[in-house]
Amino acid sequence: MYSPFNYQISEYDCVPTAITNAISFLFQRKEIPPMVIRHIYLYCLDTVGRDSRFGVGGTSKYAVRLVGNWLNSYRMKSFSVATQFLEKEQVSMEPGGQIESCLSEGGVVLCNILLTLRDEHYLMVTAMDETWIYCFDSYRRQFIRGMKGMARVIDEGDGRSANLKIRRDWAAQEQVNRFCLGPIPMRESLLIRRIS
Repeated sequence: MYSPFNYQISEYDCVPTAITNAISFLFQRKEIPPMVIRHIYLYCLDTVGRDSRFGVGGTSKYAVRLVGNWLNSYRMKSFSVATQFLEKEQVSMEPGGQIESCLSEGGVVLCNILLTLRDEHYLMVTAMDETWIYCFDSYRRQFIRGMKGMARVIDEGDGRSANLKIRRDWAAQEQVNRFCLGPIPMRESLLIRRIS
């Protein structure tokens, strides 16, 4: 049995929620070792804010890379993944690129997008076509204002489907706009594929 995707329980846990959703996308519940979930939350929410408060800034890209490396090396009979951390110019929505290849092979892509100049957010991308990128956004939204149709909330159906679609050309922008990958130096993504 596959588990439905989860939503964030705070303003800051988009990364561990996106990673656990990616694992749920790729594996049935009985195939997921508890050690995997433990390590995802152990490494994430590592930033330190004002007054020495952990996690207030969410999860750093170093922690995303660390979780990816750990997942790459952890092997069980029913659980094995290959991950790849992309950054800067490697993060591209170009046809035939690494992101599109990962999705066409049945993998998932965790993309860091901009919500504002200072607010970043991780989405789980499950598919794309020539026009749209289909994502599960762990931050529950009923609608999106002011996007002129560039990003739309969609019906998630069975709880295991995309709940957000973003125009591919919009997401690829280098400008600081909502639901975009943004400037090249800020870009980061984690690709996760199941290994049989």
